[in-house]
Amino acid sequence: MSQQTVKQIMRKQPITIQCKTPLTEIIHIIVTSQQAQLPVVNNNKKLIGMVSLIDCQKALLISAYHCDKPVTVNDVMTEEFMFLNEDEDLSEVAINTQKQTENFFPVVKDDKLIAILRRTDLLVHLQKNLSLCSKAQ
Repeated sequence: MSQQTVKQIMRKQPITIQCKTPLTEIIHIIVTSQQAQLPVVNNNKKLIGMVSLIDCQKALLISAYHCDKPVTVNDVMTEEFMFLNEDEDLSEVAINTQKQTENFFPVVKDDKLIAILRRTDLLVHLQKNLSLCSKAQ
């Protein structure tokens, strides 16, 4: 595979959610966007966490059972996650993300979210490269 970077296939202007977004709104955004995970950003677009369908499901079960106070994204988001740099080599990203369970990865520059890289986009890219190899033989 020739030297290609995340920047070439990343998706700019990703759907995000802000701090303190209520759980009901998070679920609505996840369902309508058909995206199983969302980046959480602050007012300066700094990436501060990720929230997933599984995080929401756990929060709903606990809240419904205990009739807790309203839950916000800050209560359920994950603060440890893998992120990428737009200049990273795609072959390295393909290798490094193999053991990850996430289906997309935030792309960060100067701590700010600038895009996402979906695993499906990476797979399509790898498949195109494979077909190019087949044609060259």
